[in-house]
Amino acid sequence: MINTWWATRPKRDIRGLASILSVVSTHAEARKWSYPDKRIELAIESGLEDAGLKRPGKRRDGGGGGARTYRAWLKSLGLIFMDDQDRLWPTLAGDAILQGEPPLPIMSKLVLSTQFPSAFSGSGASAVHPRFRLRPFVFLLQLLADPRLDGYLDETEEIAKIVICYGESNAQSCVDSVVERILAHRASGDDSLPSNYVHTFKSSRMKADSFDAVVANFGDIANTFGNQLSFTQLVTVLRGGRWEITPGAEQSVQDAIAEYLAKPLLRDHDDEEKYQRRFGLPPGKQKDTRALDPLGRSVTGSAIAERQILTAFLTLSSSEIITSITPQVASAIATSTGLPETVVDRILARKFPAGGIDTFMTEYAVLAFGSRDRATEFEKATESIFRDIFGFKTKHIGQQGIRPDVVISSKSDAYAGIIDAKAYGESYSASHDHRNRMIAYIKNYPSYAIDDSPLAFFAYVVSEFKSTLTGQLQAIQGEAGVAGSAITARDIIRMVERSKSRPYSHAELRELFSSGRGLTFADLHLNS
Repeated sequence: MINTWWATRPKRDIRGLASILSVVSTHAEARKWSYPDKRIELAIESGLEDAGLKRPGKRRDGGGGGARTYRAWLKSLGLIFMDDQDRLWPTLAGDAILQGEPPLPIMSKLVLSTQFPSAFSGSGASAVHPRFRLRPFVFLLQLLADPRLDGYLDETEEIAKIVICYGESNAQSCVDSVVERILAHRASGDDSLPSNYVHTFKSSRMKADSFDAVVANFGDIANTFGNQLSFTQLVTVLRGGRWEITPGAEQSVQDAIAEYLAKPLLRDHDDEEKYQRRFGLPPGKQKDTRALDPLGRSVTGSAIAERQILTAFLTLSSSEIITSITPQVASAIATSTGLPETVVDRILARKFPAGGIDTFMTEYAVLAFGSRDRATEFEKATESIFRDIFGFKTKHIGQQGIRPDVVISSKSDAYAGIIDAKAYGESYSASHDHRNRMIAYIKNYPSYAIDDSPLAFFAYVVSEFKSTLTGQLQAIQGEAGVAGSAITARDIIRMVERSKSRPYSHAELRELFSSGRGLTFADLHLNS
């Protein structure tokens, strides 16, 4: 039994989730899972490899262990369940994602609804000690909102060593106890931990029993919880493992805490189907009343082909913005699946008439809090948003010497802008070197301009920015003569959402990005 919080993690974050769910559903939905030859598990593993979601190569056990781990992961997230006939089904939330609904709000709700005990953590190899009776992500919000902790938690020193060990309930008395332990650790370090710490909390799954090995394992658990909580956009995990409430999300955090404290924990965690149907509800749904019939689900050749198309489309739309089903999109999916283009076009036009913007934005949310090793992906994704959503002529020119990441041009309003995208996973402040670099970009603009439009602004797109950035933006403007701004990727996502119903004019965008400061939620005019 595991005597801490715990989460399975074939992936530390939720990138590729929709595509993985689609592959698993394609090969297992409504079908009996267990066969001596492991046919379902092996088919899933091959499907994940074919879709580029799992690295191909020799499988560790040859017995489908990887597929079972992905099944456990999807179950823990509230997206699937097994019935009493050993058949796999998507929950309503899982079905909604498979039908192309936006994953971000669905997964945000499921993350906050996650609890101990659950169908995933109640028994078997994943069993978590029954002393834990709480919604762990809500508990983390309670701690971050507690003024005694000064608005932050340290992932390695506090969440790993203390929170996942002592956070037993969402009651205020437990919050108070954990806050006191954290404050004691800030004052005295590991000397504040009890002498029997390793013996008390070491999992029966662990082979090593040294303090360093146990804490390293707990650090992996804390990191997984942080990655999933970041998905709600309520909390930012900064480089170095410092967790903070996302600026501007303070009221949303308080609202979430109040909402979930008012709800009792779900019952019947020992009845997987009953529990998962209650847990796996998307926003707006109160109950799952489906009568699931294996004869009517995913067993025909046409249904299998449709799911193959869905998987390929979800994979493609996570890497590029697809605003409509064009012949080029249909051709790309037909090539990857081997299915006729006419069939692909008909199915995609029916299931995704508005394209796949939401899938892309889910990936963008993760990229924004990534690291420098995914910087180029973040730059290209940002370029795609300005081109395909905001309607600019764009060019990605990062990695080409003294050049910004992206240059954009408005044909209708005859101006240009330059954008630097910073996937640092920490609050951004323009250092002296970065300020000089941006000044050089502005002065060298004629050498890389994509047309004769004059440069109107520069902008930083970042995960978060420090309060000092506004002064730095104004210093750049004073030296180079061009106004600038900074905006979080979170607010870019909000702008994309608004643009679906009320597109921004290029005049509006010029005014916004020429503001000379870090942009706030109010600047976006989401409701006006």
